[in-house]
Amino acid sequence: MSEVTAGPLDGLRVLDLGHVLAGPFAGTLLADLGADVIKVEHPERGDSLRTLGPKQDGVPLWWKVAGRNKRSLTLDLSVEPGRDLLLDLAAESDALIENFRPGTLERWGLGPERLWDINERLVILRISGFGQNGSGFGRPGFGRVGEALSGMVNLTGEADGRPLHPGFSLGDATTGMMGALGILAGLNAVRETGRGDVIDLALFEPLFRMIEWQIPLADKLGRVIKREGNRFPIGYAVGGSYEALDGRWVTISAATETAITQVLHLVGGDELALDSRFSSFDARSEADHMEQIDRRLAEWVQVRPAEEALRILHERDVAAGLVYDAGMMLEDEYLQEREAIVEVADSELGSMKMPGVVPRFARNAGSVRWAGARLGEHNSEILRELLGLSDDEIDALRRAHVIRDGDDPPGRSVFSAANARRPR
Repeated sequence: MSEVTAGPLDGLRVLDLGHVLAGPFAGTLLADLGADVIKVEHPERGDSLRTLGPKQDGVPLWWKVAGRNKRSLTLDLSVEPGRDLLLDLAAESDALIENFRPGTLERWGLGPERLWDINERLVILRISGFGQNGSGFGRPGFGRVGEALSGMVNLTGEADGRPLHPGFSLGDATTGMMGALGILAGLNAVRETGRGDVIDLALFEPLFRMIEWQIPLADKLGRVIKREGNRFPIGYAVGGSYEALDGRWVTISAATETAITQVLHLVGGDELALDSRFSSFDARSEADHMEQIDRRLAEWVQVRPAEEALRILHERDVAAGLVYDAGMMLEDEYLQEREAIVEVADSELGSMKMPGVVPRFARNAGSVRWAGARLGEHNSEILRELLGLSDDEIDALRRAHVIRDGDDPPGRSVFSAANARRPR
């Protein structure tokens, strides 16, 4: 089983109000590194991710990874007692994550200014489709829309085919990653200023930032780069993915002059390597020339088993590897050595394997302490520990349906002065 360690963010507390992917992914990254992340969910619905994807014996597998290392607290934020409890928790927290449609927190009376009235040091991450202001304000936006706006989809797919999205939630995941970085930067600033800040992150922005060259090339050279299949669309790198004789796929990446020369020698000898059409960057940038190199590489790989092709490439110091699927990953010794896959104990499934913690720290590594919790599993623990509520007060919140443990029957929140914890 995965070894449990504190992690470098031990002592940091984060309220995760996010749902589905982008916001919660930021929270999971922080939780993996030791932060106490409290996942705040609606008492009846919970996070929609609990219902998505395949299940085993009714247990959602995606949720078990996405919700790992977080304590689950249910709160109905549409009623005053739920909002009061959230404000009390904000007073005891360092950061808050949300990815509702812009204006939702303000409608509940939980906007940044109200949160800072309670805790001026709070760092607030706000993820949305198009940002918290401007002409895109309030428009619905999901990861795929952000991927398209970033320019990434325009660069993905065959040259004569339609633009393609990746087979996973890349836009959401990169936004969550950038959001986690933003929180850590904001917390560092709090050390100097004593005041929190808002991180306003639109879904297209992280991928847009990662594609560093598309805007300068269009601005200065008038070149609007489009997709070129597996080839790097700027045109100077050699490589791609090729099917070997045994049906496995090999990916090759030659991006330096030395590596490119080695590949050209390998697939065509001096005749190809010394051909002026392929031996210089400017010539290789021509699409037709790159197409010829690509065809020769495919012909070279397809007559060899994958392992033989890799051995020859590695002997020439050319970067190449197999294209992995999940079954291959589970069996791979190198991934086990790197602890890229860890086995985690779980009360519902016994145990399960999932990706390990990234990044790796040598001295104070993070860990996967538990898989995604049941809805409301930590209600009593959090409300007692952080807010000092008694069992009677917690039971009153349950009866009013302000909170709900996962095994409780659903019900609509009922607010009355009798079950309010304190006026604000």
